[in-house]
Amino acid sequence: MMRLTGGSFKGREIRTLPGEKTRPTGAKLRQALFNSIQFEIDGARCLDLFAGSGALGFEALSRGAESCVFVDQSIPAMKIIRDNAAKLECRDQCRFIEESFDRCKAAVKPSAPFDFIFCDPPYAADFETRILNELPWEEWLRPGGRLVLEWGKTKSKVDELPDRVGVLTKVREKIYGDTILTHYRFEIEEPAHEQGDEQNGEQN
Repeated sequence: MMRLTGGSFKGREIRTLPGEKTRPTGAKLRQALFNSIQFEIDGARCLDLFAGSGALGFEALSRGAESCVFVDQSIPAMKIIRDNAAKLECRDQCRFIEESFDRCKAAVKPSAPFDFIFCDPPYAADFETRILNELPWEEWLRPGGRLVLEWGKTKSKVDELPDRVGVLTKVREKIYGDTILTHYRFEIEEPAHEQGDEQNGEQN
């Protein structure tokens, strides 16, 4: 079990998958993430990719997001996400897609574009590079929308992420212990980076 950290569901518990096959985003990291986007999340349409327990999506809904699409290939994970949505009484704001990364694109498309896409993929599978290069960002993100990607230098197969990939530009990167949160924004023109964020690690 884990507790949600803010918003209307603050303190409410959600179920997580047992065992070590999943790695739920910790409370301190979730709180830091949503504090950083607190003025943008209200009314947002979100996608929680590699959703696991759905913690990131439920944190977004708790803070005022309009809706969230949860994607995970695991049958047990998707059952827990549905159960959590029912427990939080927010099923009408949710859509559930039980598909792998490779097969989810067609199913996700009708719900796009999104304001926020949260990705917490398995660190050792090199999904970070595939996420940035293989997804149809012009369809999945609205202009100005954000991808928030969780990864770690010591566990992922990459040791840095590019500043720009297609329409995505890195605008924020923070280090929390051995985990990194990198924010990309859908920018057609060259943007100014958020002051003090690019490449500045915040150790906790």
